[in-house]
Amino acid sequence: MSVCHSNLLYRLLFSCTVLSFCCQISANEINNCQEDIQNYRDLFTHLPINQHKESLDKTFWLTIEQARNLSDDVVWIDVRSNLFNSDNQLGILTIPLNHLEKKDFLYDKTVVLVGTGFEQQTINRTINTLRQKGYKHLFALLGGIRTWSKLKEQNLQLSNTITPEEFLLGSKTINWQIITIGLMPQDINTLPEKPIRNFNLSEESNLAIKHFFKNKIINNDTFIQYVLIPPNEHITKLLKRKLTFPESSEVVWLEGGLAGYQQYVKQQANLINNAGKSLSKPCRLTL
Repeated sequence: MSVCHSNLLYRLLFSCTVLSFCCQISANEINNCQEDIQNYRDLFTHLPINQHKESLDKTFWLTIEQARNLSDDVVWIDVRSNLFNSDNQLGILTIPLNHLEKKDFLYDKTVVLVGTGFEQQTINRTINTLRQKGYKHLFALLGGIRTWSKLKEQNLQLSNTITPEEFLLGSKTINWQIITIGLMPQDINTLPEKPIRNFNLSEESNLAIKHFFKNKIINNDTFIQYVLIPPNEHITKLLKRKLTFPESSEVVWLEGGLAGYQQYVKQQANLINNAGKSLSKPCRLTL
């Protein structure tokens, strides 16, 4: 009887130990799962502020006036990476940036690259590399397709909005000025650069904005001078109906406003922070 009692007690103790161990594993899995979800939720929605713009090598870039003085034998090359999504075909040679090194038949020619206007950092570095590889007269058109439209007087379908991706790329090098409309201080802190003015959302502010631009000299030969950033896409559409600017002026709106920009940055951060990673265990929890 005592032997049976001992065996029963041993089995009971063993079962309790196994159960405790399983519970501990489950608790750890749940904690890990919750940590993964929290990490996903805690992704930052802004990038460090650009205190200083990256300088471009001025010998690499042509203004519209310099481009007008080029000879007729210049080779124009469209290097826009998203060309397949574009309705604006330029009718010139199309070569991706990363394929130019192999085109040695262009080494002795005067070559001018036409991009979107926003990827200046990438093009500047590419030209520096390609000149060392053998290109003798390689340049890029400052302002990309927008300057090309003015240079060739082509009626291209250019929008008065720029995407969050273009805004983030351009903020690294383009000396434009930011104007926010209806943003709180904590919202402004999420932008890659500080605005020169922040207007309220009111009819009085609309008049103030019109007066602001009325007293500003808009240089039609430059790239983008001002980027307007409202809170979201809905307010952007409302303001675009009330605030009009000459088509020739370089004043653009940020597509989706601040909300669109933050969503884009969050998506990019998510891709970077979760590249090659997965949740510790499939979590049937609502994010």
